[in-house]
Amino acid sequence: MMPLVEQLQGDVWVVRVEQPGGKVQEYRCTTEQQARQLALVLAPRPDGGPPRPGLRS
Repeated sequence: MMPLVEQLQGDVWVVRVEQPGGKVQEYRCTTEQQARQLALVLAPRPDGGPPRPGLRS
């Protein structure tokens, strides 16, 4: 399932991701841009491949 981005109480943005089995994971962000970027990272791959590797610094 695709992540859902929505605004809560003023300046809090939430990204909700439904996991297999129906469990919902929530991530809170301070800006809409941050929430949308996180949603892109958490979105399933269109080709059905494995999850994207983590970011490295």
